[in-house]
Amino acid sequence: MKNVLIVDRVHPYLSETLNENGFLCRTDMTFTYDTFMTEPDNLSGLVIRSRFVVDKAIIDSKPLLQFIVRIGSGVENIDVEYAAQKGIRVISTPEGNANAVAEHCLGLILSALRHIASANNEVRAGAWLREKNKGTELAAHTYGIIGYGHNGPALARLLKLLGCTVYAYDRFNPHAGDGNACMVSLEELMQKCDVISLNINYIPENEYFVNKAFIQQMAHPFVLVNSSRGRVVNTADLVQGIQSGKVLHACLDVLEYENAKLKNLPKTAWPETMETLASLEQVTLTPHVAGQTLDAEYRHAKVAVEKILKCY
Repeated sequence: MKNVLIVDRVHPYLSETLNENGFLCRTDMTFTYDTFMTEPDNLSGLVIRSRFVVDKAIIDSKPLLQFIVRIGSGVENIDVEYAAQKGIRVISTPEGNANAVAEHCLGLILSALRHIASANNEVRAGAWLREKNKGTELAAHTYGIIGYGHNGPALARLLKLLGCTVYAYDRFNPHAGDGNACMVSLEELMQKCDVISLNINYIPENEYFVNKAFIQQMAHPFVLVNSSRGRVVNTADLVQGIQSGKVLHACLDVLEYENAKLKNLPKTAWPETMETLASLEQVTLTPHVAGQTLDAEYRHAKVAVEKILKCY
């Protein structure tokens, strides 16, 4: 019997379908790093989001492990290289929430261009500032998507349908263009675009991808959208960019200060930079929910099942 332990939230389609195909799935979301270490070594598979870090010690504690499924796209909480050395397949499901992320990014862009969040706050406070909240339309801007794996193309498709001009850059796949976006160099994208969406994975090379130098090199004042990982943006440099007027608006679904479980620091522990960021009207913040929809939950499970069954 192929025993699979599920330690994070996942649509029941995954366990139901795997059980029908000869697996024995158990769901227990009380596991911590330490309790998993002491779990009997009878697991063929582990299904996780970000409950704990899957490092060398965790991997060594389960010599029978054959696959690890990370529900979602980022696998930075898993030592992928060591898992491969041990013959363990690491599976992620970035296809599952690509449409959800794209829709959230589009919503953030619309909110920034039409001042929706700030206008809402003003009306609730009794202000009725029609002239101040006069915005611009989507198609009046040129969009640059950095990272063209799964989420980037999904966003490009929506923007293209709305009559927008879209450019894309992907350092690992420079020829990934389609009918929705024109692939260009990073330098050309920074010259042409005034709305930038980050759709890149977190790897060491991408740490602080957006920093003071990036902001200065942008040819036009711009709107920044980040739905990837918080540490691809240097928050202190971003705050300076907003205060200088070079960054017109920052839409952040992820923050530099998130921990391994993708949770932000409690407000009592916020550094000064985070406090300043949160105080700026030109910032829209959401709690790492771009990919979190009921529809995406099902698609994540479906994609995971398909990939697991291909291994057997």
